[in-house]
Amino acid sequence: MKPVEIWSAADEPQLKQRLEQRAQPVLLKGLVKEWPAVQAGRASVLGICDYLHRFDRGNEVIATKTRAAARGVMGYNEGLSDFAFVKARMGLGEFMSHLQTYLTVEGAPSIAAQCAKVSEIIPGFLDENLLQALPGVIPNFWLGNALTVPVHHDHPYNLACVVAGRRRFTLFAPEQVGNLYIGPLEHTPSGAPISVVHPKDPDFERYPRYREALANAQVAEMEPGDALYLPPLWFHQVEALEKVNLLVNYWWPVVGDAKLPTPVASLLQAIQVLNALPADQREAWAAMFEHYVVQRDEDPSAHIPAAWHGVLARRR
Repeated sequence: MKPVEIWSAADEPQLKQRLEQRAQPVLLKGLVKEWPAVQAGRASVLGICDYLHRFDRGNEVIATKTRAAARGVMGYNEGLSDFAFVKARMGLGEFMSHLQTYLTVEGAPSIAAQCAKVSEIIPGFLDENLLQALPGVIPNFWLGNALTVPVHHDHPYNLACVVAGRRRFTLFAPEQVGNLYIGPLEHTPSGAPISVVHPKDPDFERYPRYREALANAQVAEMEPGDALYLPPLWFHQVEALEKVNLLVNYWWPVVGDAKLPTPVASLLQAIQVLNALPADQREAWAAMFEHYVVQRDEDPSAHIPAAWHGVLARRR
């Protein structure tokens, strides 16, 4: 695996446009290192929890706890018959009490409060920890101990900021999808389909193409204050490495036509329709999609008068 490209970018409004123009991830060293929350997290193991208590209004988070056999991974069980974790709703203060209790427990389960809206659970946090590059984008926070989220991808742009603890992101380009053994598209842990390969002990006999994915992967080792930009559809595995970790991430949408179905809705419909056809017809439609949708080699409307382009008209 090769390291992700590193920038020393400043937090400024122009950064958003620079990131959107990239097709590759980039690690922004120290982008949010001046945040008071980052400083609090550096002060002590539970420093970030003490800091968050100031903003806690008793609202509930969704808490995840892995089962013993999961070995700290929030994925499927060995037989792929169920998830290897349980979820419960509880107040943020109660969750942080569990986090503190598990600090000294040998073999403690991995726990996390995941994808919680900052503005709803810890109002006031953004007043002190502002990201100028993404005004108006409300982030989510991910608080927990040592936990691994298996390979998955997101549809929007993503900027992930490490506030406390350390994180390791392992990144795979979208074209590696066939080597990642992605699980069910509907029966998912939290909305995004994930790889069924156990990240801590890959079974290469069962999943041989995963070796190829790892050979082409990129890795980002992140310290408090670092931020990682992930372009849409880049697969990523996320490892929280300390006994207390906090990540704040910003998702913002890819601009498209709001009147049209989303790309993922189009994909699911295409799968459903084309899977009902014989194999030779699926191959024929693959050629049509390559020519008309992907348009990798040529513009399929180049020989047609502009007034007649219709759905082939390029928007961007």
